[in-house]
Amino acid sequence: MKIFFALFLLALTASGAYAQCKFVILVTTGDKDDAGTDARISLSVSTANGKKLVIKSLKPWGQKGHNNFEKGHTDTFKGSGKCLPSKPCRMLLESNGKGNKPGWFVDKVTFIQIEQKKLSQKEKTFNVNRWLARDESSGTLFVVVDDCAK
Repeated sequence: MKIFFALFLLALTASGAYAQCKFVILVTTGDKDDAGTDARISLSVSTANGKKLVIKSLKPWGQKGHNNFEKGHTDTFKGSGKCLPSKPCRMLLESNGKGNKPGWFVDKVTFIQIEQKKLSQKEKTFNVNRWLARDESSGTLFVVVDDCAK
C-alpha cells in the first residue's frame, strides 16, 4: 500500500509540474517613421520566482507568409509549452539587429497563457514604447521591462 501511495504522489507531482499551456503573444509596433523591422525577434518572460518561458524566435510562432513587425501593426504569435506557475512580471525582448531594416520601435507586448486543464488564463501587458536600434536614442537591441517589484 505504501508503494502505491508513493507512486500516486509521484504521478500527481509530475503531472502538475509539466502542465502544458497555450500561449498567445501580441506585439504592437509603433506608428513612427521606419518603426518596422525585418530582424529576428526573441522574447523571454519570467515570473517573480524566476520561472521562464524563452522563445528564441517569434517568427515560427507567427502566421506563415505574414510580414511581421510592420509600422502601426499588432502581430499575433501562438505556441505551446510548459505553463508558468504564476503571471509573468519580467520581460526581455531582443532584436538580432540584422536584415534590411534592423531598427524597431515597439509600443507594447501582451503575453497570454491559457491552461485548458484548469480553464484559467494569465495575462500581462508590458509597455515598451522605445526603439530597439543601435542608431536610435536607446542605442541597444534589447529591452527589459521589470514589473516584479510593483
